[in-house]
Amino acid sequence: MTTFGNRLKYARNGKKLTQTDVANKLGIDFTTISKYENNKSEPDNEILRELASLYEVSVGWLITGSTSGHEDTDPNRITVNGATELLSNEEGLFLLDNLEMYRLLKAKREKDRRKKEEAGE
Repeated sequence: MTTFGNRLKYARNGKKLTQTDVANKLGIDFTTISKYENNKSEPDNEILRELASLYEVSVGWLITGSTSGHEDTDPNRITVNGATELLSNEEGLFLLDNLEMYRLLKAKREKDRRKKEEAGE
């Protein structure tokens, strides 16, 4: 049975990256990557997502080794009008922030519109 650490190492090797390469990309010490791969430590959720994105695998696969389910192997993908676009983590977070602002503004405008209707304007 493969372990979390084995899957991390397998995914890293598949991308032809060293532990130092990964550590530099994530802004952490290479010994931390070694601890993850040797099952001595586990990453927090943010680092886990970054590792999955860097290795282009799903978080679910890293954790369980399972490829079944509805998780995409591309964690940041958007499809609009049938056109699919892959996004970086930064782009995905940017879009989520903007989507939240859009929804809040839309709800405020709807509330203002109802107030005007109730006031008879």
